[in-house]
Amino acid sequence: MSRRLLLVVAALAAFATNAAAQGRRQVPDRERCVIDIVNVDRQGVRTTPTPGQENMYLGGNVHVQCRGRNIHIYADSMASFGGSIWQFISQGNRVKYRDSTTALDTDFGTYVKDGERFEAQGNVEHRDLKTGSMIKGSRVDYLRPVKGLRDVLEVIGYNRPTVTYVVTDSAGRPQAPYVIIGNKVVTKGNEAIYAGGAVQIDREDLKGLADSLWLDSGKSQGGQLIGHASLQSVQENGFTLTGRTIDIGLTNKELSGVTAHDTARLVSKDVTLDADSIRVELVTRRAELTRAWGKTLRPRVVSADYQVTGDSLLILTPLQKLSKVQAFGKGWAGFTGDSSKPGARRDWIGGEIVTVSFVERDSAGVKKTAIQQLEAERDARSFYQMDPERGQTIGSINYTRAQKILVTMRVTRDSNTVSRVDATGAVDGAHLQPALRRRDSTAAKPDSTVRRPEAAPPRRGNR
Repeated sequence: MSRRLLLVVAALAAFATNAAAQGRRQVPDRERCVIDIVNVDRQGVRTTPTPGQENMYLGGNVHVQCRGRNIHIYADSMASFGGSIWQFISQGNRVKYRDSTTALDTDFGTYVKDGERFEAQGNVEHRDLKTGSMIKGSRVDYLRPVKGLRDVLEVIGYNRPTVTYVVTDSAGRPQAPYVIIGNKVVTKGNEAIYAGGAVQIDREDLKGLADSLWLDSGKSQGGQLIGHASLQSVQENGFTLTGRTIDIGLTNKELSGVTAHDTARLVSKDVTLDADSIRVELVTRRAELTRAWGKTLRPRVVSADYQVTGDSLLILTPLQKLSKVQAFGKGWAGFTGDSSKPGARRDWIGGEIVTVSFVERDSAGVKKTAIQQLEAERDARSFYQMDPERGQTIGSINYTRAQKILVTMRVTRDSNTVSRVDATGAVDGAHLQPALRRRDSTAAKPDSTVRRPEAAPPRRGNR
């Protein structure tokens, strides 16, 4: 397990136990909520089960307030136990918790003074009044900011709540929200969210899955999908990225890049890319540039027609259209021809730096990418087979070594063949030309001494 992953797991574990620890801290009395009854339609009932312990029951349009604070709770009825636990019950109207930053509606709510938190159960809807983010679920705990206890508000959702997590750009304008579902979800302040257990994340044209997630659109400007992570761009010519973990990068709170680690894979319309790590840089959530590197799993791009390998790879996809693939460090690029078929294409080119350029062609009404040029630099090598000449079944074979080799392809609607090869700097190699097909001089000839049978005279009919 990587050090990064250990740190994140430790942070999530610490965060999960944070609420319990907070309840044990010493909180100044002036920071605690002292409940004042603002309104009750019917007279309440008070009991004293033990000396110094007073319970109270109120019914009918109950409205209470934390003394001196903009914290209000509304309910049909209420029960107080020892002044430390206040339960609010819905009997037709929803229980409502309101403060300066939060609107929370539920069927049943409990305010617990130990920890200064409001526990909501049953059809809970929590809305952040500042950002518009929402949490819906069967149980939600709201932990208000309390000096000496917690600096920012925390909201914890249980039993797979649905979170609509709203983010804004650097100018404060709302952007497309994230919809996050997990077994347990925790938000901290207005900008950080943590989710654990079969996490799903959707955002307009992005979909993700992972065992857990954290995302901070504030100070950290990033996040991470952890464990069996995948992220899919569902735009036209989009991609699917998978790995053990996926790092999420933000720039001015907008998604700008994702990086998959540990047996990473990227699948798009044009290629499949495998490597230890793959980073996709995004512009308006479209893949513009992809980098791949690794030693355990050497980067490799594969399509139906070709493959490219190297110590590291760079893929350019402006407007999510394949333009160029570069391989650095023992680069290699070649056609994937089926060797089991006679005449299969096995052309390739290699060098310390290999660049493959692509062009889009129309094949039977379908837009496809085809190789336009292949270039190798530094210790360059190439192997290619020319098209057969007239009357021949196979073409000539060429192996070339040089400092630099440039192969230009002839691209048509139905074919993609070598048109020209230019080599410079210490050029050598071999060229094999197939033997011309000639008439066999040893073949049997007709014997002129053999007399051909004469034709039989025509038969005559009866007179």
